Amino acid sequence: MALEEIKLWAMDGSGGATPLPLAQQTDSERLLEDTLVNNPDLLTEGLSLVGRQAPTEGGPLDLLGVDEDGRLVVFELKRGALSREAVAQVIDYASFLDAMPEGELASYISARSGTHGIERIEDFDEWYDSKSGGQGLASLKPVRMVLVGLGVDERTTRMVRFLAKGVDIALLTFHGYSYNGSTLLARQVQVEVGSEPEPARQPRQRLGRRRRRELLEQRIDAHTENWPEARKLWDAVLEIFRENFPGVTEVASSGGVREWSKHRLNLRLPGKRGSVVGIQLGPFDNHPELVMPIFYRNTVNKSLPDFIQARCELSPYWTYPFDRRDVESGDVEVGFPIKSLAEWEERRDKLATLTRSVYEAHLAAEDDD
Repeated sequence: MALEEIKLWAMDGSGGATPLPLAQQTDSERLLEDTLVNNPDLLTEGLSLVGRQAPTEGGPLDLLGVDEDGRLVVFELKRGALSREAVAQVIDYASFLDAMPEGELASYISARSGTHGIERIEDFDEWYDSKSGGQGLASLKPVRMVLVGLGVDERTTRMVRFLAKGVDIALLTFHGYSYNGSTLLARQVQVEVGSEPEPARQPRQRLGRRRRRELLEQRIDAHTENWPEARKLWDAVLEIFRENFPGVTEVASSGGVREWSKHRLNLRLPGKRGSVVGIQLGPFDNHPELVMPIFYRNTVNKSLPDFIQARCELSPYWTYPFDRRDVESGDVEVGFPIKSLAEWEERRDKLATLTRSVYEAHLAAEDDD
């Protein structure tokens, strides 16, 4: 059955257009999976890959990830064209994971991370808490499914469109083209998640990143109406992070199971998985006016000497850990609660210095990798 083909042309600026030839199929097949592993945003924006070739009862699943909404996503990759057998495979893998209790699922992911170019996750529960802003492991489900290939036949497209009326399944195809000695990759969304919902069977929708940020701003405005100084503190802390983390991505927490996490903004560095820092607006310890910059475990681990020194300098304003030995272990997140602009002015420079050290430590760790 004929496959749909995308054609590309290179324009020379003077009205001319040269058609780009399709790359050799073998070249595209060889490059596709490694390219997607190194660039997970090609699959979906905000994706963190947590597994590759992880074993299941039905065989090894190709890629496993957590999307920006905190949902677990199974990717079935075909180096050639997708067929209906691929639909059965991705459903098999997703149902296998969906049937696992949450604790077992977290252990499964941790144990199978750290191979084939995937970051090692020692404790998935903690990693997920940092990424999702405290949503809880229940937010991983229901598992999403994505089929990825270098083409697709009409029968498979029809099946996926039918399934998308009731379950979270999507279909992507990629096409390779040769241009000036390089291989270009074109991405085509054939079927989006929930693209053709039926009102009675529409799956539960998750808020996207932009909408979550809009809602966070609304909650902050409402909360700080009675605490105007807290709004100024929030903006001041955020500006420090923006200054010292070039290109930082700001991701609002969706709230989840913890009421106070509805007032948290997480920040991620380009090309890094998970959040490195966050900002929490009260209430916290019954202080609604409080603003607290938070440094997550992966950040503390990379800059441990700086945090031990900062604890000595800022100990009266250290939330946790209460025991210095916990800081020295590195297995903890650290917060600096600030209750007034006067406190902020006293500690701003030290927190800015710490933030710059954290950024440099992340860059050094990236270079080591």
